[in-house]
Amino acid sequence: MKVQFPNNDFRLTNNKLTKNTKNIIPNLDTLSLEVYNDKEFAQSYSNKIEYNSHNALYERPATLSLLPNVTGKKVLDAGCGPGKYSEWLVNKGADVTAIDYSDEMIKLAEEKVGISARVLKANLNLPLEQLKDEEFDVVISSMVIHYIKDWQLLFSEFNRVLKMNGVLVFSTDHPVAMCSLYPDGNYFETELISEEWKSYGIEMSSYKRPLSEIFRTLKECDFRIDEVLEPMPVAECRENFLMHMKSCRDSLGSFASEQLKRNNI
Repeated sequence: MKVQFPNNDFRLTNNKLTKNTKNIIPNLDTLSLEVYNDKEFAQSYSNKIEYNSHNALYERPATLSLLPNVTGKKVLDAGCGPGKYSEWLVNKGADVTAIDYSDEMIKLAEEKVGISARVLKANLNLPLEQLKDEEFDVVISSMVIHYIKDWQLLFSEFNRVLKMNGVLVFSTDHPVAMCSLYPDGNYFETELISEEWKSYGIEMSSYKRPLSEIFRTLKECDFRIDEVLEPMPVAECRENFLMHMKSCRDSLGSFASEQLKRNNI
């Protein structure tokens, strides 16, 4: 697995192939769905991530750098949002399945990829019953997992749908950055937090977790860390969004990307 935080990157490989046959239905969290399912917000978000400091010139280049060659590979875009990653993957020759819990985001993703990818509605808080065992070579999940309460189920399901030696790449909030932004919280506890997204005029809720929780859950779900990355913004970002980069630096960054790889048994 590769992990990226600024943010860091982790790279992990599965130590064994354990089938997820004892999943328990978690509580039906739909954290921040009311925001992502708002038509105006969804369209604004889709437009802004095309070229902005945090997504287009920071998180996305770092996360994409962790991917293997996807040409001819079956790839799951888990929490696809408006479909930016799915579009990139299709253009690289991947056989893409994109899933999201927001109807508005699904519509935008379908507009981007058309019939070139399969786009499904799915909630990552639940077992992914639409997806087969060992169906995918790669799973990518960009800035999604901090909305999910039950990581044991989530990563167990990612394990289940990945082929042997399959790769999982994901990005998430940096635990240290979240601690610095919420000093009254307990770093060692999983806590529900709310953050103001000023450029969108909304409040976004998510979970913050300690770094040890990330490693512990991945290990329990049979992923091995190959690499941990805390990327720097690309030069274009430093040149065009200097003040934002200073803010990110001062807050120690805000995401982690992880690449996980399944082991042979």
